[in-house]
Amino acid sequence: MRLRKLALLLAVVGLVCLPAPVYLPALADATSPPPQTSQSYRAEPVTLANHSDIEHIVRRHGRSVSISVHQVSQRYSAGEYRVPNETREALEAAMRNGTARTTAAGARADLRAIARNNTYVHDAYGERDQYYRFSVRENGSVVTARNATLQRVANTTVERGAYSYANLSPEARETVDRILRNSSDDLGYRPRVNDAFVDRLPALVEKEGTLYSITAYTHVDDFGFGAALVVGLGVAGVGAVLLLVGGAVYAIARWRE
Repeated sequence: MRLRKLALLLAVVGLVCLPAPVYLPALADATSPPPQTSQSYRAEPVTLANHSDIEHIVRRHGRSVSISVHQVSQRYSAGEYRVPNETREALEAAMRNGTARTTAAGARADLRAIARNNTYVHDAYGERDQYYRFSVRENGSVVTARNATLQRVANTTVERGAYSYANLSPEARETVDRILRNSSDDLGYRPRVNDAFVDRLPALVEKEGTLYSITAYTHVDDFGFGAALVVGLGVAGVGAVLLLVGGAVYAIARWRE
């Protein structure tokens, strides 16, 4: 009788252990802190008085005030524009000639939307990446593009897009400070996905009179098996052994009877 009880106990424990690779990782996910971002970040001081810094500001942060014409296409716009081909042609014509006109209602609506969100237009894949200050009039029928210097684009980017450290929340300041403290590290700093300010990165931040450019430094792929899964596999193995032992004990009990 005792052997049968022992066999039953071993079987129950073994059955509980077998699905450990499923419930242990789930338990770990539920109790562990949020994962880190897939990118690490670094900060570097920049100034509008340095030409290389101006190029860096425009290249890394200029999207907040500018758009490249290649984005106005079926391939890249993901349905954002009504008639992307006609709209792109109007922009390209204005960049070539200074002014362009369109009669397509969809293109006029697209151009008005682009003008609301962007001050400059350029062609990132052109022979030279010249920026143009553009505007629309006559309800979007007429597009005007004028040459703009990188200095002007950088100035506008900083004026409209830079965050003041003093105006950030305490949580956002802590995220910025951690990036600043770890910027000299070879791997940069990987914040948690739910950390304050992470959703605004990359970003320009002005702190105590210094302008910092915070950008993605490296991409990190968290491949491999989690520790919880490895432990779960080990527990499942123990469970399988217990089931075998329990079966053997039960067989012995039956034999003795």
